[in-house]
Amino acid sequence: MLSLTKKLMLLTGLLLLCTVVYEVPSLSAAEKKHLVVIDPAHGGQESGVKVTDKAEEKDVTLAIALALQKELAKEGLYEVALTRDSDKTVSCEDRRKYISKIKPDVLLSLHINAGFGKNAEGFEIYYPGFSNMPDQKKLVKDGTKDAKNKYLNDSVRFAQIIQKNLDVLFPRKGRGLREADTPLLEGMSVPGVVVEIGFATNPEERKKLLTASSQSEIAKALAKSIKLFFQVTS
Repeated sequence: MLSLTKKLMLLTGLLLLCTVVYEVPSLSAAEKKHLVVIDPAHGGQESGVKVTDKAEEKDVTLAIALALQKELAKEGLYEVALTRDSDKTVSCEDRRKYISKIKPDVLLSLHINAGFGKNAEGFEIYYPGFSNMPDQKKLVKDGTKDAKNKYLNDSVRFAQIIQKNLDVLFPRKGRGLREADTPLLEGMSVPGVVVEIGFATNPEERKKLLTASSQSEIAKALAKSIKLFFQVTS
């Protein structure tokens, strides 16, 4: 027969065990938040293309990135990191190191286009090329070929989703998806794309890029794209 003291000790132990087991799901759920990296191009001494006498590419990309971060925060499903959150110079190499260190689930780099005359318009989306993968024999040997292929395939899916959602804001102005050897994405082990959002040299699009309401609409379209991306790849 167990004494009353031993019975109480046993009951206390069981209650503690139940408490520990009960807490595990909440910890696991927190760990499942998707990590998204937003890369506002340029910054600091690197201005990018000139939009107006008072605004440059670095200003527009940062404004849209911050608006996108705000949109994603509403969902409560994502952890969002920016390669810069102010007007400061961050080299491409430092951005790559940061991205490699935190290992995000997806990467979105924001740019503004320019050139080709005042009539050039629309958006372009770049994804890393399969031809730029590291040595195939090495990938097979260390077992990472399938993983690399998945990153590239997911990048294409992400680009397609963004294209569909930006088409709503830029009707019939999509300039297509392009495979390109972009310095930021090259060799990265993460699905990622570069989006050139409109032309600073186009008067109509320049106004849109500088308007807070339009920046917000672009951010919402990109946030929707990120949400859909995780739905189709998870």
